[in-house]
Amino acid sequence: MTAEDAFSRWLCNHPELQSKDGFTCTDHDKCWHRFRTDHGRDFQLMMILEIKNFGAVLSESQRDTLYTENQLLRNRRQTPTKQLQWQAGIAPLKVWSTMRKRYVWVRHFGVHVLRFSDQGPEDSEWIEWDRHHIDCKQLLALLKFDLDPDTLQPMDGRSHHRKKPIEWLMDKLF
Repeated sequence: MTAEDAFSRWLCNHPELQSKDGFTCTDHDKCWHRFRTDHGRDFQLMMILEIKNFGAVLSESQRDTLYTENQLLRNRRQTPTKQLQWQAGIAPLKVWSTMRKRYVWVRHFGVHVLRFSDQGPEDSEWIEWDRHHIDCKQLLALLKFDLDPDTLQPMDGRSHHRKKPIEWLMDKLF
């Protein structure tokens, strides 16, 4: 029994939308969003998770599509003390929040591949995050953004791009 919905089957089977003609469709298993951090709702964290069960791997076309999207989404900036080898483009640092009715800071960590040897973390012999073996405790820390999704090191949650309160006030006044 397939988990595909009717639209996905239609896309895959439509004769005018075939990969031989340059089309591909990759779904997102999870868009993971931490909308409230130590900085409140004005500084948020996001990433896309591609989840593979039963040890499945990405197909070559899926890998290429997700890697392209990964480069478009990421907006971490390199600093004098932080070299970032995963960045390729420049994405916005602030986006409009329809809920907050103002711009909010968002750090987007791109696309990450989460693989399980079975169906999920509780029944798998192994868990893999971007080709690195991790355990359930590390997975939880990654999902909480306590570990950096790129380095698996403790997260530096400081926003290097936010203005200090006095700078913000001066901008408003002058």
